[in-house]
Amino acid sequence: MSNFAVILSGCGSLDGSDVWEVVLLSYYLSRKGKNPAFFAPNAEQKEVVDHFTQTITQESRNVLKESARMSWGEIKEIKTLSGRDVDGLILPGGYGSVKNLADFLGDPENQYLKPKPELQRIIREIYRRKKPIGACGLSILLVASALRDILETPLTLTIGNDPELIKQIEQMGAVHVLSRGTEVVMDSEHRVVSTPANLLKLRSVELASSIENLINGVLELTH
Repeated sequence: MSNFAVILSGCGSLDGSDVWEVVLLSYYLSRKGKNPAFFAPNAEQKEVVDHFTQTITQESRNVLKESARMSWGEIKEIKTLSGRDVDGLILPGGYGSVKNLADFLGDPENQYLKPKPELQRIIREIYRRKKPIGACGLSILLVASALRDILETPLTLTIGNDPELIKQIEQMGAVHVLSRGTEVVMDSEHRVVSTPANLLKLRSVELASSIENLINGVLELTH
């Protein structure tokens, strides 16, 4: 059974990975006979959000341990991941993508997003090995940032219809395509598939269609 690396950033959409997206990604990979192999950084979360009150708490939580909640404890540190051991890379969405898997650099008026070193390494390695990458929601920003300075032609991506997020994508040199939540954009040249997924607050049935379309696109690019 072929393996697809799934990078998690915690448990819960406000400070980690989106739980619904992770469950559906696992389901559709398994349904296609593929094994989701989970990875996360062994680091403290940037912040912990109470998902009931939607407020930041004073707690401290570990990204790897929180991510293990969604992977039945079967998860490894991202630093152990090698592109030669998997057939592709999947990045679920959730605010943990930008909080725990990336840093904002630069001065306050000109900040830019950069994936943390281990994530940037694996995104670039997967790309150079000509293996597909699938990204949901905010994690699309990580792919655009990681690949921005090694491409000869721009990525084509979608992150939905939010003007600020579209602006960020375009500032990273990518071409943005407007989309609805169930739609995906396939960049066959660069082997990257993207969908806004739960960024658009989809109903569960719509989110399932979005994730299924993403997995179908990723698997199409493995051939």
